[in-house]
Amino acid sequence: MIPLESPSGLDPVPLGSAFPAAEHPQGYGKLSNVSGRTTRIPPVAPSRRLFGYGSELSTVVDAISGQRHLGALIIGAAGIGKTALVNASLSRLDPDLAVTRLRGSENARVRNLGIFEILLSREGIGTDLSPGRALSVIGDLFERRAEGGRSLVVVDNADLVDDHSLAVLAQLTDARRIKLVIAAESARPPVDLIAGLWLSGSVVRIDLDGIDEADAAAMINSIGLMETETRSVSELTALAHGNPRLLERLLFGRSRTSGVETAIARVDQPSREVIETVALIEAVPYDVLVGFASPQTIDSLAEDGLLSISKGRGGTVSMHEPVTAENVRAVVPPSRSLELLTRFDAGADLPALHGRTLFGYAAWSISLGRVPTPKQVLDAAGWANARGRYREAAEIIRTSGYRGPELDLEHARSEWGAGRLRQAREIIDPLVSEACLNPVTSAQEYLSRLASMELRLMDPRKPEGLRLDWVRDTLSLPIDVGRLDATRARFDLKGGRIAAACALAESVYLNHASSVRHRLRACAFLGVAEVMSGRIELGLSYIAQARLMFGLPGPESFEREDAIPQFFVANFIAGNWAEARTAMDELTSSRRLTRLTNALIDLRTGNAAKAHCILGELNLGADPCDIVDIAGMARSAMSLSAVLTDQRTEVVSIAVDEEAEASRHSWWASFEARLFDLQALAQTSPGPAAPQLYELGAWAEEHGAHTLACLAWLEAGRLGHEQAIGGLSASSGRVDGSLGRLLRAVAHAFSTDDLQALITAAREALIFGAVVLCAQLSGEARKRAVASGDAAATKEARILLGRSRRVLDFDADGKRFHANLGELEHSIITGIVEGRTSSEIGDELHLSTRTVEWHLGRLYRRVHVANRQELREVVTEWLKS
Repeated sequence: MIPLESPSGLDPVPLGSAFPAAEHPQGYGKLSNVSGRTTRIPPVAPSRRLFGYGSELSTVVDAISGQRHLGALIIGAAGIGKTALVNASLSRLDPDLAVTRLRGSENARVRNLGIFEILLSREGIGTDLSPGRALSVIGDLFERRAEGGRSLVVVDNADLVDDHSLAVLAQLTDARRIKLVIAAESARPPVDLIAGLWLSGSVVRIDLDGIDEADAAAMINSIGLMETETRSVSELTALAHGNPRLLERLLFGRSRTSGVETAIARVDQPSREVIETVALIEAVPYDVLVGFASPQTIDSLAEDGLLSISKGRGGTVSMHEPVTAENVRAVVPPSRSLELLTRFDAGADLPALHGRTLFGYAAWSISLGRVPTPKQVLDAAGWANARGRYREAAEIIRTSGYRGPELDLEHARSEWGAGRLRQAREIIDPLVSEACLNPVTSAQEYLSRLASMELRLMDPRKPEGLRLDWVRDTLSLPIDVGRLDATRARFDLKGGRIAAACALAESVYLNHASSVRHRLRACAFLGVAEVMSGRIELGLSYIAQARLMFGLPGPESFEREDAIPQFFVANFIAGNWAEARTAMDELTSSRRLTRLTNALIDLRTGNAAKAHCILGELNLGADPCDIVDIAGMARSAMSLSAVLTDQRTEVVSIAVDEEAEASRHSWWASFEARLFDLQALAQTSPGPAAPQLYELGAWAEEHGAHTLACLAWLEAGRLGHEQAIGGLSASSGRVDGSLGRLLRAVAHAFSTDDLQALITAAREALIFGAVVLCAQLSGEARKRAVASGDAAATKEARILLGRSRRVLDFDADGKRFHANLGELEHSIITGIVEGRTSSEIGDELHLSTRTVEWHLGRLYRRVHVANRQELREVVTEWLKS
């Protein structure tokens, strides 16, 4: 075995030294599990004792208990001994150390903050937290559990943890708020977030590659099978490749259970039946479960951390860890499952089942060939759809074998939510045809939902293709009218019919007899429409109101998926960059979408290199399902970022089903994509680009999108297009907010030869975040000021130009700048920041004063400053950030 060298001056970690089997040490340390109870870490079972890895054990213990490091990253294949090493390390710690142990799973990996879900739910907190909020909340929870000390967090199966959870743990560790032990099979994403702590020297890394023959012999002897084993230790060790778990399988001929599964295996028969029933049905009302087992049995299992009981009236019982539920379901034979289902059917009031319990029961019974009633299947699928569990809802309906208008409509809803648009259209088309043939036979709610689904599946550029336009006139109940009108507002907004969308959305929002769900969606659509129309401040107030409405009861997955993207669009158009960056955090269905939208913001605010890097990492052509609505926008952004950073990029090709995906078309995204394309063209061919930018603005103006028209005309005006400058001057007064101030300032600067107007426009551009525009305006202002001999204007223009150029060159925070500095330049800058003279710096570095001054002049040009005072201010600001 080869010692692993650390890149940050850490001591090498020798691997594979023998550790003789010894009696398990006492003082196992406190464990705060996710239920909030404090128990003792149990002794390691004989078959899970640590054999070998003696020096690794010492390294992990020192990393946890010492002051030099903040934890350990343990890498190794499944069964190699990671968990045994962690358990042995915990057994050697101070008994008063608070330990929180978490475990990754397939279920947790696909959920935002998945491994913290139960921990947060116990505090009454959901997982739809923004990154900053999550960091604060989870850090505070760990600190409270540690009772003033530093908490130790242990994560098993880190390969099956979502990237947001690992990012929070990495930041808490880096801030020294927790100590961290991570066990994973590899350092590939998302575990690379923790590997970064190793690269910086904060944690130690240990790679386990198996035990040797001596350790294997000790392990076999401890089990007592050496005398009956016909194969030699060398042969067994070679067959198992030093993997303790594989060695056990060779010895026993089967996989052994451990951890929680071992605890489950040791419970009595009544407790086992409770665990299996709860795992198979997902959630069982407490009042129902007490009909199958005594309250004492249920409460005892909850106290042992195997079950969780939700608080409040009508509380339900579920498995404490989802991964445990999955493991239990996997090992229950069909005959045993059928026996449990029969017992549950006989003892439970099946018509009274609802919500999560009904959903779990329906899935369980269908899997065994016992299909519930159509009403139960419909209600179960509706519950799943409302919570974004679209694929599971579709599976329940499909495997039930039931058909009918209501079920087919719910099925179409689940297929649409899962992104299978063609399947959804195939289900909807016959329903639409039947409704048109027999319009009077259908209930109003059904017609409202059907017409809404048709709108979602129709190309918004072709409203003439709608076949259920007549449904609106047949509706009388506000909830049905609100549902259809809000969805039609979405349809019109995506099709670029802004005035129509605004009118419909406003009518729904102002009708308090309508459902909160539909008023929320309408409020979000209204906000975007108003921002596009130029009434930015009013539009953003609607967006803020829609955010607040999520706190009211009623909103479900459709409301979240409809409204949250509008939060981004409104803030992106308005230039409200901070709000735009966090807008998509609440939509956890696609982390790629969040990264994409942040890359668009980086590009718009001048951080082209960062945007190009993110867009390249996203591999836009690989999985278009979550970005197809703005796929063209992403491709165009990629091209522009490549031009701005002088990099080559291939055209990103996204293969989509044009007919099915046409329903995802967005007029706004098409405008932005065209704007990016023409901005890229302007870098190389400004002559052809200018008139096309003017025409793009005129097209937006025809649609009533005065804000977007002005943005296109601003770009054309930068290229000297007279008609665009005239259009910008005439329309900028219709746009309010900070963007309106910028547009009016730029229009004035373009229309006159006033030097001060040019400087004012550059200042407004910098405040707004349009650093490319600021660089152009301030550069032109400095040129004019120098020509006119205006020293004050020259200085002001130079400062504005320097600030904008620093953002463009170093992505705003100076990280790229610091990475490109040589050791000598670092030393000189340190001396400047500390206030030393060139002579003093030269004496320290054994350089002449003239040489120091030469290097300083070079640094001034790179950082766009004029003297050491400005250099000191810039570097100090970067160090603070």
